[in-house]
Amino acid sequence: MSFAALAERLARRAATLAAARSESRIRARRRDGSQWRSADLLWPLFAREAD
Repeated sequence: MSFAALAERLARRAATLAAARSESRIRARRRDGSQWRSADLLWPLFAREAD
């Protein structure tokens, strides 16, 4: 694996985590518990990547 490929993969993971965190905070502000019903928000890095 080249350094460029590693950097790209890490950047994608960071973007996934940031998006999940942002969505989770938005849902938490609603105080309806909806952030706990989405597996993508609970475990954002365990989704299969489309390669």
